[in-house]
Parts: sequence; C-alpha cells; structure tokens
Amino acid sequence: MVEFSFTQNRDNTNPMTVSDLNYLIKGLIDSEPFLRDINVLGEVSNKRQTPKGHVFFNLRDAEASIPCVKWKSFDESTTDYLSDGKLITCSGKISTYFQTGKVQFYVDRISDSGSGNIQAEFNKLRSKLEREGLFEPNRKRSLPRFPSNICLITSREGAVLKDIVKVISRRYPVVELHLIHASVQGAGSAEELCRSVQLANQLDFDIIILARGGGSPEDLTPFNDEKLARLIFSSRIPIVSAIGHETDYTISDYVADVRASTPSVAAEISVPSSEQLFAEINRYRQKLISEITESISDKTISYENTNDRLLLGSPQISNYDTSLKNISNKLLEILQTKIRSEHHKVEILGKSLNLLDPFVSMSRGFVLTENLSGNIVRSIKDIKKGETMVVRYSDGTAKTKIIETDFPNEQ
Repeated sequence: MVEFSFTQNRDNTNPMTVSDLNYLIKGLIDSEPFLRDINVLGEVSNKRQTPKGHVFFNLRDAEASIPCVKWKSFDESTTDYLSDGKLITCSGKISTYFQTGKVQFYVDRISDSGSGNIQAEFNKLRSKLEREGLFEPNRKRSLPRFPSNICLITSREGAVLKDIVKVISRRYPVVELHLIHASVQGAGSAEELCRSVQLANQLDFDIIILARGGGSPEDLTPFNDEKLARLIFSSRIPIVSAIGHETDYTISDYVADVRASTPSVAAEISVPSSEQLFAEINRYRQKLISEITESISDKTISYENTNDRLLLGSPQISNYDTSLKNISNKLLEILQTKIRSEHHKVEILGKSLNLLDPFVSMSRGFVLTENLSGNIVRSIKDIKKGETMVVRYSDGTAKTKIIETDFPNEQ
C-alpha cells in the first residue's frame, strides 16, 4: 500500500500545486476506515474492457452512478457478472486516481444480485412504444432539401452548438439558425426538453435538430423520457435526433424522423452543400445547351431530307425552294438568338448564386464577423462597446475587442 501525506501551507498567498491538491484528496479518502472495505448494490452500465483484461464500468441506481474499475488480477471469474443491466453487489474500496483526481470504486469482489431495473425499464418502454407504432419507418418524414430556417434544441454551453453552427455555416450559409436552450443532463432536463419541443412546434421552422454530446448512459437518461418521445412523434416539424456517440441509442433516436450518429452529422444531413449546388447548376446548363443544339441539328437534317424528297417528286416545287430556305434561315437565326438569350440568363443566375457564397466574398477582402456565441453580426447595432468579436477571413480567424461604435445614420 502506498501512503500519502501532505502538510498544508497555512500561507494562503502561496497556492498549492495540482499535485499537492490531489495528494491531499487521496490522503483524506484513503485514511477513512469505512471506505476501505464497503459493499455496494447497483446496476452495471457502460462496461468496457481493456486489451490487458482490466474492466471499467459504472454502478448506478435510479438517481446516481459511480465509476468503477476491476483490475484483471482480482477474482477474474466474477467478470461474467459484468454485463449492462445486471444487478450486482460489489465489494472493495473508494479511492482516487492521482493523475486526474477522479474518485473511483476499486472493486475486488462481485456477487450476482439478479437483473437490474433501469435497463429493464428502458427495454420495457422501447417495446411499448414500438408496439404503438412510434418507431414505424413508414410514418417518418423526409427532410426538406432546401430549408430556410432550422431550430437547434441543445445547451448553449459546450461544443455541440459550435460544431453544428460551424458545419451549417460552411455548407449552406443562407439558412437561418435559431437556438432554443435546454439542459441536456441532470434533474429537470427531460421537462426542459419537452417544453423546448413544444415551443419549437409553435414557431415556423423547417427542421428541428435535437442534440447533445457524448456521455454515459446515465447522462443520456433525459432522452429516454416517454413524454419527450410522444412529443417528438406528434411534432408537425421533422426532427433530427443526434444524441451522444455513434453507438449510443436512446428512445428519442428511435422515434425521431431521422437519427444522426453525431451532432456534426446531423448538421451535414440537414442542409445541402452550396459547392455541390453550384456544380449541379453548371451540369444542368451544359445539358440544356447540348439538348437544344442536338434538337436544332435533328430538325435541320429532317427538313433537308424532306425538302430533297419534295423536289425530286415534284419539280414544280423547286420554284418555292428559295423562299423555304429563307424561312429556314430566319427560323435558325431566331432559335440561335433564343439560345444565346437563355445562355446569358443561366450565366447571370450562376453569378448571382456565387455572390451568396461568403467564402468568395471573403477571398476578395471581405470578412465575416461573429460574436462569441457563433452568431453572424449583420448590423452595427448588434455590437456593444467592449464586446469581443471573431473576425473570419478566407484563410483564418482573429479575435478583436470593440473600442468604439459609430451610428452615422442616427441623428
């Protein structure tokens, strides 16, 4: 056994190091006799085993969980009891991992206590909703190809919101993004998510993205709420569910119109790529030109063949040959004029669409200004003195602080 000791510096002006703090925490926990040999009843979740045979898992009940570790050297036969949803009694000690300060339950003995309730309740609810048809693929709706506004239901804190905004702004910058903040973890979060879905359905959106980052099964519990599942099912707006990692599945994933493996993937599938749209427009333009040219060529050949047959069968018709050729030339001239006109319109449309691409403008020296929340600043009135802004160039970004603002149009 490794003993840890720490003498606290009473001079508060000299801060302790992180190592000193972790030594202190570990020493306090390891010195508590009650925590050296305890028995804990709980349900297994999020089990994963390392190549060396060590097993990491969570032990949970309906309200809380604790991370656990079982080294390969301890009673290897009991590893069979470690499967998600299993109810077990673990014996061992509570300590901390010094490098991270993380409190863990170090398990050395395990006994089977039957089946847990949490996984069973999840399976029960999933089966119930499936029987009622909430997961039926035929009732799920496709996403609109060109959405004009999208609602994000997630936490305003964290990387998920920034990731989604970054992907959508890059792929399809003309879409409007709206955020309805909701807690995605902890007590009351399921109720917040329900209220957010209800609010979004009262507004005019084309798509709702329901998202949160990865976490343990306990962290994802709010997305297994039955009321939330029924609100997703009854939503008049298509909902994309992007909860956790690729291997994580919640009730919300099953009932949503579209399930995305990650929040970034949800952003990708919700909007088209402007670059691909420009390429598609160019393909249609070339196809249109080719088809018109081919049609003119076919009609010309048909006319000439018909004219030759008429001249051979009725020599007197030759008197009208010159007039017919004149009419033909005029018709060809009109068609060519029409082609040039349509070609010019297509070029103007392509240039107009190209102006919507912010990166083209940025390459000419324009910049894109965002606040720290990732929202694009469209007016000087949206900027406050002292506020930090992000200025995006074509080849990178810079942060700047607003010293002064000027409203020249105001009296």
